[in-house]
Amino acid sequence: MTSREHEILQLIGRGLTGVSVGHLLGISPRTVAKHLEHAYAKLGCTNRIDALRLLNG
Repeated sequence: MTSREHEILQLIGRGLTGVSVGHLLGISPRTVAKHLEHAYAKLGCTNRIDALRLLNG
């Protein structure tokens, strides 16, 4: 997983929305969604909850 994908998952885990993450990082919500999509594929899951569970062990 890239550092950006990890960063976005951490922010999502803190309760931020995709729009909020995009605003904070200066990227579009669509770019946030793409980073999440790639992270899910690398983690072998399909949603935020499962990704955060895998990431945080």
